[in-house]
Amino acid sequence: IAGSSNLFTLSSILDDIANKKPTAADTFNLYFVPIANIDGYDISWNGNRYQRKNANQVDLNRNWPSFYKNPNPPSPSAEDYPGTSPFSEPETKGIGAWLKAKNSELAGWVDVHSVAGLILYPYGDTTQPIGNGQDEKFQRLGRNVAAAAGRNYKGQTSAALYPAYGCFDDYHYRTYKKPILTIEVAGSDFVAPASTIRTRGTEIFKALTQFVKEVVVFNGSPRLRGEENAVAIPYLVNQQESDVVERDADESSVVSDVIVD
Repeated sequence: IAGSSNLFTLSSILDDIANKKPTAADTFNLYFVPIANIDGYDISWNGNRYQRKNANQVDLNRNWPSFYKNPNPPSPSAEDYPGTSPFSEPETKGIGAWLKAKNSELAGWVDVHSVAGLILYPYGDTTQPIGNGQDEKFQRLGRNVAAAAGRNYKGQTSAALYPAYGCFDDYHYRTYKKPILTIEVAGSDFVAPASTIRTRGTEIFKALTQFVKEVVVFNGSPRLRGEENAVAIPYLVNQQESDVVERDADESSVVSDVIVD
């Protein structure tokens, strides 16, 4: 459901632009990568309905550099197998290189997963606070985006869900020091009925719209279109659709990028 929610958000923004309604695109350029784990997504339709990893059987949302080592590294057969080394996979390598090249233009990222109904912020690989007032800023960011998404969502640190190493959000916050959230689309299963697409999509559309507003506050000053630092929102989703369904690489994750700049 993460991928369809991502596309619903994009469609809603395009509809509003066509109808001359205010949108997040009035202030920022938005970049969307609907599905980054293309091979895994294809497998989910033609083999394992709950395919989470890519074609090399690597969890892309565990394939990023991590500040901490996993004390219990998963085996290759595990659903969250991180690969032989960070950036071992073409998907993470490509996304990482693109974001590095665009860094000066980007102001934030959103990573879309499913199905916990959570707005997650760093860190996932440690329970230690970030410090320097950043924890409070992320709490505000998570709280306000959750409120915009609706009663099915709440904000918390990623580690409060479970420890996770080599994730997109931790790596990019540590590297670029810009706001990033992981949105776990609400629901009860990775395979969701088509009838829920509009409801879930509307929630994510509202969350993204609020995120764009919050990025301006988080970064300390407004960034208008054309200025050097805009907003990037990578929607990282991961692969799977079922009657229209999706399963993220970290449960969801990796790979549907929306970037605002």
